[in-house]
Amino acid sequence: MKILHITLLLITIALVPSLAKADQFDPRLDKLFFNLKANVDLRLSQQLTSEIWRIWSQHNKKEINDLFNDGENAMYRKEYEIALKSFNQIVELAPDFSEGWNKRATVYFLMGDYHASLADIEKTLRLEPRHFGALSGQGQCYFELQKFQSALNAFEKALAVNPSLYDAYKNMEIMKKLLDQQT
Repeated sequence: MKILHITLLLITIALVPSLAKADQFDPRLDKLFFNLKANVDLRLSQQLTSEIWRIWSQHNKKEINDLFNDGENAMYRKEYEIALKSFNQIVELAPDFSEGWNKRATVYFLMGDYHASLADIEKTLRLEPRHFGALSGQGQCYFELQKFQSALNAFEKALAVNPSLYDAYKNMEIMKKLLDQQT
């Protein structure tokens, strides 16, 4: 029965046509998040997580998608100033696109500007409260700022949304140890 459920879910994901508008408002996300929380199969969790990221990373305007791809490519090349310019344009042109804010938060994090990253994470979470990537990033920022209880809380929230985040579990355990050492 479990294999049948997994197979049907994968077929559903594959056959649902891509909508013109795909971002945090995409109607497919509710079912994906439901299945992510109800699922215990690691492989399927990874596929659901990847599908959620894919949807979050799409916008209905080509200009935004082009800027997004340029920004991601620059970020992966560690050209953070160039990436920042792309994501700055995205948040100006599409302020309701949560992944634009999240990617800019990531660039700020990589540049060591944890306060700017946290500000963009807050904007991301206002637009998409289920954004487990932003919640994990929030935990990482708080860790860097040595706010271990806040980091622990953020990792717990990320896991409540996506229980398959292995790194969040690891980070949560590290935060607990650091908090124990403080007391």
